[in-house]
Amino acid sequence: MLGFEVTGPYAGAMMMSLAALFLFIWGVLSGALSGTDKAANDFFEREMENERSAEQRSGEPEAPGTGCTSKLAP
Repeated sequence: MLGFEVTGPYAGAMMMSLAALFLFIWGVLSGALSGTDKAANDFFEREMENERSAEQRSGEPEAPGTGCTSKLAP
């Protein structure tokens, strides 16, 4: 039983990694990951549209990465 204390965690980790691999393969084969590029592009276009409308409302460009229009923002 002493050997299980050493190999048990490795066996558990191997089983969890195999389960994750099988879930990924199942997701790919079932089509769960199809259309991700379109969703990413739609999100990007929506964010750029929101940024443009915020710039038009305030009259000045937002600080990059902050999401706010304050001149005091770093």
